[in-house]
Amino acid sequence: MLGLVAATGLGGAATSWSRPAAAAQVPIGSGVSINPRSAWGGDLAPRGPLESEAPGDVRFLLVHHTVSANGYSAAAVPGLLRGIYGFHTGAEKGWPDIAYNFFVDVFGGVWEGRTGSIETPVKGSATGGSQGYAQLCCFVGDHQTVAPTEAAQASMVALLGWLAGRYDIDPSPGATVTFTSRGSQRWPAGTGVTTATISGHREMSNTVCPGDAAFVLVRESFPARVQASLVAPPSTAAPTTTAAPTTAPPSSVPSTTAAPASSTTEASTSGPSGSATSLPSTSVPTTAGADEVAAPATGSGAGDGLSLPLGAAAVVCGAAGGALLLRARRTSPPG
Repeated sequence: MLGLVAATGLGGAATSWSRPAAAAQVPIGSGVSINPRSAWGGDLAPRGPLESEAPGDVRFLLVHHTVSANGYSAAAVPGLLRGIYGFHTGAEKGWPDIAYNFFVDVFGGVWEGRTGSIETPVKGSATGGSQGYAQLCCFVGDHQTVAPTEAAQASMVALLGWLAGRYDIDPSPGATVTFTSRGSQRWPAGTGVTTATISGHREMSNTVCPGDAAFVLVRESFPARVQASLVAPPSTAAPTTTAAPTTAPPSSVPSTTAAPASSTTEASTSGPSGSATSLPSTSVPTTAGADEVAAPATGSGAGDGLSLPLGAAAVVCGAAGGALLLRARRTSPPG
């Protein structure tokens, strides 16, 4: 069991927390499991009400990155998440809980982020106004120029596949979804938006998140990999005996295979419809956004007595050119 963890939040107040010896993990396939909220922040309650998407309203999956340093240890991950929680719920951002539903670290660890995300489709924050309809999956690291590790990629694919199966999302290459924005800094409320069912944060906000090196994976690699993860392996059962053909002529009755059901306008997984605005397939905005932020932390030690002092500096997700914009406070209001 990890011993007492002392963490200093952005406001400088120290909190103490003893992690459970064996927090229950949730298997999601391919040898990957989700570490529940209790594994890093069971004592960190939401600071405001949380809402869940209505049934059928999780329509796509959105990939982010924290823009924090990549060179952390496995033992430091809980402290990093606690630091991000402190900044997201602090005075500068003021969100009710950590912004993302799930995190994936460089070692392939998967972590529940926002409280209740394993059990229900909790709405996230940090999408330029939180236009909704998605679950937010975030790499812990900076992937503007450095791609996620193979372990992180494999776990992200497993997480996206688990969510796609859970919420009946078609992750295949070219699959899209259409919805009416509830409002964001890129898509004003009432705007029709059509996007890929596996998208990057920059497609919903004016930001470069999840970084160029991760976004190319989101666009070109993840859909096929996620789709493949959902395909059941061939059956190993013995083949059934084939009946001898009859002498009757072939039937002229047409096949009874049903045609695909048409999708509704709001939950369509086809191309754009009506007045919906399609996202470009070859170019994306690179304007640095300031709506998503994470608090870096330093960690040392492992096992019993792990101490993870958390710094007060903040980094902006989507900083142009991958540069980290470090600051303790910002004079402009939260994004």
